[in-house]
Amino acid sequence: MRFLTLRVRTFLFMLLNLLLAFLLTGTFSLYHFKKETKEYHNERFERKERAIISHIEYVISGQDSVVGTVEGLRAVLGSRIKEIGSIHKLDIGIYHPQGELITKSILQNQNKGVLQSKVNSPKAPKHSGRKVSEYGGNLLVSTSVIITPIGTEDLIIKTLYRVDNSTIPEGEIDFLKQLVYVYLFLLLLGILLAFILSNYISQNMKRVIEQLKKVRLNKSNEKLDWRFNDEIGELIQQYNVMVDKLEQTAVELATTERESAWKEMAQQVAHEIKNPLTPMRLSLQMMEREKDISEVRDMASNLLEEVENLTNIAEAFSRFAQMPGLKLKRFDLSYQTNRAVALYSDRGVSFSSSGPVYAKIDKEQWSRIMHNLVKNAIQSVPDDRNAEIRVRVNSNNQYVLICVEDNGEGIPDYMQERVFEPNFTTKNSGMGLGLAMVKNLIENLGGSIRFNTSPKGTEFIIELPIIID
Repeated sequence: MRFLTLRVRTFLFMLLNLLLAFLLTGTFSLYHFKKETKEYHNERFERKERAIISHIEYVISGQDSVVGTVEGLRAVLGSRIKEIGSIHKLDIGIYHPQGELITKSILQNQNKGVLQSKVNSPKAPKHSGRKVSEYGGNLLVSTSVIITPIGTEDLIIKTLYRVDNSTIPEGEIDFLKQLVYVYLFLLLLGILLAFILSNYISQNMKRVIEQLKKVRLNKSNEKLDWRFNDEIGELIQQYNVMVDKLEQTAVELATTERESAWKEMAQQVAHEIKNPLTPMRLSLQMMEREKDISEVRDMASNLLEEVENLTNIAEAFSRFAQMPGLKLKRFDLSYQTNRAVALYSDRGVSFSSSGPVYAKIDKEQWSRIMHNLVKNAIQSVPDDRNAEIRVRVNSNNQYVLICVEDNGEGIPDYMQERVFEPNFTTKNSGMGLGLAMVKNLIENLGGSIRFNTSPKGTEFIIELPIIID
């Protein structure tokens, strides 16, 4: 059951309730029908019995002198009892108050054993009473009194009524047929409504699930509308509240991350600037005491080199903090990439391409991306190796793939998670802003960047959405 979807479980639960309701209704209807049928047969039996008694009383009326004895009753009723039984289609037995059978009429052979020739203790009701007994579920035996004295006593009459369901009134049968048709129609209608309702519930749940799948921390999330104040409405309301809280949390998180990043950046800038200041101060102090012009020139050259380093640090920091707006246009990436890396052809950089491939880029920022990646690749090669930097442009049905591969020493495992952090660097100088800036620019273009590394070198792979002519 736990592997079934919510829609299937809802449908099965509603269908089970529906079938249970129809089962209970059908059981009650069947019970009511049986009760009505039983009352119908009892009333019918009673009517026939009254008619038989009236008929017998009519036959023996005015013949008091004849019917005053058992033999006289047999003589009067013996020839008429079968006629009476045949008319009313009932088996009849007339008994003396002491239990002796006077006469009887048997139309159905299965009733012969019920009307014995003599009953030891006939359980007759009191004067003018009636008692009905049931045998075998479908045989009713009524014991009544005929108010025709034999001397001072009344006669006892037993009538047998065999219940036959084929004699159910036509109106009852028609009603049952119509009831069955109505039940079948309502059952099918209920199944259809249960299916529609379960789909309705599951579709709205899927709508919420799809929206939850789209929720992102770094973008605006769409809210849902619901017109009804029900359980689904409450769920959607809580989703909307979550979206508001998520946006607020995203703003707070972005603010915190910015503040943290700038704090780290400030610490790194201060560290990078303070490093050359100490030797510069010492050099200036020595220049004050130095009289040899050549020594002064060497110190001045060193100072200029350190100042140049500080200038590079400031420029890197400025480039990272002030990104220009994107100017996206359709360009041939093979051409633009080759143009950007051609400046480094004398430093072991080679380029290859499968042909023209197009994507939307900002030409200036793309040049900046390639310069940073190629410079990093060149600087990663140790001095005892000849740099071999391979830049390749290929494509598939969805993306343009730009690979920059070097033959450096690779990136150690413990550093790989921090490669794209703003202050990460493995070089002896610089701010470590290049790869962080590259990642930011590529993501702004709708692409992604990843890398593979080993002790034999590192390969950075850029994926950008392709434009197919």
